[in-house]
Amino acid sequence: MTTALLVTALVLPVVLFWLLKSRARLNGWVAAAISVAGGWALNFAWASAAHESTSIAARFGWVCPTVLVALTWLVMRFKRRSVA
Repeated sequence: MTTALLVTALVLPVVLFWLLKSRARLNGWVAAAISVAGGWALNFAWASAAHESTSIAARFGWVCPTVLVALTWLVMRFKRRSVA
């Protein structure tokens, strides 16, 4: 259970950002904020389910989703630039 939750917490920000940015035509900052918030919530849920330190997850659980969203944004930017 906890492994599936951790994998979902790592994949969700990337997929959510990609879908919101490409389909909903949201502003990049809004799509990123929604994606990071979803990833942070799942990181916190994983820490609670795995009986890890929830205070660390609450404070720093946003870092990994933020990095993943930033990398996704870079890939989308370079992919769009190479197509044009």
